[in-house]
Amino acid sequence: MDKDNNKKPVRGLAPELLKKGWFWAAVRWSTLAVLAGVIAVAWGRRGIQGVDVPDPLMYTNLGNLAFWVLWLMGIVLLVPLSGRAWCGACPIGALNEFTARFGLKKTFPRIIRNQYPKVLALVITVLLMGVYRIHHFPDATAWYLLAWAAAAVLAGVLFAGRSLCAYLCPVGGMLRVYGRTAPFRCGVREDEVCRDCENRECVRGAVSWFTARLGRLKVSFRMRKNPCPVNLRVWDMDGTDRCLMCFNCMRACPLDNVALLGRRPFSSLWTENFPRFSDVALIAALMGFIILTFSRFWPPVQEFMVLPVRWLSPYLGTAMRPVALLWLGIALPMLVIVMSAALVAWGRTGSISDKPREAGAGEGPPLRFWFESRSPRATDDPSGEEKIVGGSTIKGLSAVYMTASVPFVLSSHLVLALVKLNTKLAYLPLAAAEPGGVRSYMAIWELGVIPRPGIWFPLTTVRTVSAALLVSGTVLSLWVYSRISRSEGRGALPMLIPLLALAVVVYGGFYNWLF
Repeated sequence: MDKDNNKKPVRGLAPELLKKGWFWAAVRWSTLAVLAGVIAVAWGRRGIQGVDVPDPLMYTNLGNLAFWVLWLMGIVLLVPLSGRAWCGACPIGALNEFTARFGLKKTFPRIIRNQYPKVLALVITVLLMGVYRIHHFPDATAWYLLAWAAAAVLAGVLFAGRSLCAYLCPVGGMLRVYGRTAPFRCGVREDEVCRDCENRECVRGAVSWFTARLGRLKVSFRMRKNPCPVNLRVWDMDGTDRCLMCFNCMRACPLDNVALLGRRPFSSLWTENFPRFSDVALIAALMGFIILTFSRFWPPVQEFMVLPVRWLSPYLGTAMRPVALLWLGIALPMLVIVMSAALVAWGRTGSISDKPREAGAGEGPPLRFWFESRSPRATDDPSGEEKIVGGSTIKGLSAVYMTASVPFVLSSHLVLALVKLNTKLAYLPLAAAEPGGVRSYMAIWELGVIPRPGIWFPLTTVRTVSAALLVSGTVLSLWVYSRISRSEGRGALPMLIPLLALAVVVYGGFYNWLF
């Protein structure tokens, strides 16, 4: 008897509310209305005439506050429990999926069917924030959101499903990484039920007719149960981080076999390595964001890290700042993550792997094996990027071990979100009362008739909770490292280098910031 047949059926949760089309229509139309409201409130607002401050509306404008503080920071705080659930309610994703129903339904280009577009989008966003400070100005925020809404419509017109969510959205990329820590997933109760199913409505979708009667008046209307927008097969996606948690499969399943299933938190970090190197690039970009944020509170370390860029400053001119951001935000973490650990591992063992080399692996320095030990491209593989097999290459080592850094990166991001919400959420009553933010700013800063908004929780409480989050993230990352090391049969020491380098920057910046 094979392994699958021994798998016991699980109970799971399938709330009736999640199966209702009207519920998801209400959720998505509500978030779309909020998105439109944020853009409208922020549109055309930048400064205040006669006020010599470049960004007076940064927190008093409701649109700016809602997006950069409530929306983005709130998602980060919820992700350890909710996973990728936000993707199911996201207005940009809903716009993309709705447009795709009437579009050309072309296949997304295979060559970029990976995480690299998300990495690029995240890096561009960081550059826009660092160079042009778009998060300081409501009008820039409105243009940024409008650009993503236009991209969602264009992607829907051209490609099938939620292609923007699957391959382009930086927030979706962040949730894809952090969602591995969530304590639940979407899956099937019994494998046998799916094996015997001939309808496959969870893949193809389904159409249901409903009839409403009022006396002699009878009205019939059709309801569409949409298939998976990223072409996943629910019976074959055990633990996948590509699931958007939109619950289309739960709605479409005629056998009530799809449910929310519990799983051991963080377990996917040691049971599922990153399948492709673009996933490693994505966690590197998130690490770069953390490095950029915490290092600015520790100027000596930031100056040390940008020394290579300083040496090139005579040749860079006005490009100095964007190059420095690119260096700290993506190039430096990629070098630390990918190269240092692999080179140390090679130096200690004489080869990249402590295990016998696979047949066909070459001799010599590790860089010679960068493109070896890969699987051939399968015709049904939805990604255009080849999967990494094993850890006998630099790519392989990174893909196997970098999942262990997720708890620490997430805990660092949680600290940022917690502090940001604690210090800026007090502006919400003022912004709600006067969405434009001009009168609130004048009343607070120019006239002094309203006290400056304070913090919600005492600083000592925030320090304690933040420190506990960082320590917990460190311990969890070390634990996951040890689990991966035992399963892979390699020493963990070389792979601790990236974590220790990141921890020095984060802990030092955290101390200088809050203490």
